[in-house]
Amino acid sequence: MFRPIIGVACTFAIACSGGLTSPSPAATACNPSASSARLASPIFSKPFRGDFPTGNLFDHDKPLPFGDGNSYALSTCGVQVADTPNVNGHDGYDWRMPEGTPLFAVAEGEVLIAGQSNPIFCPAFGRTVQALVVALGHVATNGDVFFSIYGHLSRVDVAVGQRISDGAAIGSSGNTGCSGTPHLHFGAMRPVPGGLNVVIDPYGWHSSASDPWEVDPRGAPSVWLWRDGAAPSLR
Repeated sequence: MFRPIIGVACTFAIACSGGLTSPSPAATACNPSASSARLASPIFSKPFRGDFPTGNLFDHDKPLPFGDGNSYALSTCGVQVADTPNVNGHDGYDWRMPEGTPLFAVAEGEVLIAGQSNPIFCPAFGRTVQALVVALGHVATNGDVFFSIYGHLSRVDVAVGQRISDGAAIGSSGNTGCSGTPHLHFGAMRPVPGGLNVVIDPYGWHSSASDPWEVDPRGAPSVWLWRDGAAPSLR
């Protein structure tokens, strides 16, 4: 059902940085919701229980290593975020949480990856590292396919090919790979023509201006994927 996950940016490097930032309140001041998103397909439940502080945000301009050479990141609200090594080019969302925090499937689907990522060089540590990663494939009621990615885990409790239900335990958060602080890196992807699966923002796009990542030939439209009341806080 699902073709192999081949993405852009550093999805399996998972975050490609050694630390977390604290997003400016202006970055999400539009109070993103399903009704304000340009596109919505609300199939995701929360990947953890409770609330945790947000670290790095998804960079709409662009979720590529080092922001593809630009000097800033762009939030889901279309707000420019000060350029830092950990935000510029970031391809998902980070939440600070204690190592060992239980993580759950955001929707029913199939386990596509469960275990160590490919080795990558981590500039923050000056050495090659691997992260524990889980990737799940999901099909919306309209047939659209989405993938959820969990990075830096300390433990994996599922196996490739396993069918899982919404809310099933998939592992525990950690600090593996190119990570300097215990946290969850969570990302989403969707397939595009040509056989690739591309990173997208699971909070969608909430500005009247064009989304730079959607119009980029390497990008794709982002989609609000959270069910009512299930979107983790971005504060």
